Amino acid sequence: MAGIYSLNTPQRLFEKLVRSFEAFCRSPSEDGIFEVIFPLYHLREWICPGGYSSYKNKLEADRSKEERLHAQLHVMPEYEVIRELCNSAKHFSSPTLSARTDVVQNLRAGHGRVGDSLGITHFTVDGKEIRDFFWPVYLVYLAYFE
Repeated sequence: MAGIYSLNTPQRLFEKLVRSFEAFCRSPSEDGIFEVIFPLYHLREWICPGGYSSYKNKLEADRSKEERLHAQLHVMPEYEVIRELCNSAKHFSSPTLSARTDVVQNLRAGHGRVGDSLGITHFTVDGKEIRDFFWPVYLVYLAYFE
């Protein structure tokens, strides 16, 4: 895999994701969303470059760790939202996603986390705080790399 500069392995991209994700969780921002969604979405392709075609004819028990991760993420609704966000940002399109997103200023019940500042900005999709989409996918990658 070529990658770019020192971001040239799935492990290195995961390390980048960890730094970006931790920073975003501490202080959510639009810039932070960009820093997080690209590795959250594309790391799966770095881990399993053969994608679905590499395991479509295999029994689940015969799949590699990489193929199992690829398949697991594929069926997660949170991953689907991340895919939509990433592709919308990349292609500057997705009127349906745009109508489903909102920005909510200041700490709000149901969106806030322990440690959030009173002046936090919440980014939502379908009324759900964006970190609620990021966390389950992040945890799949975290388990893979542990």
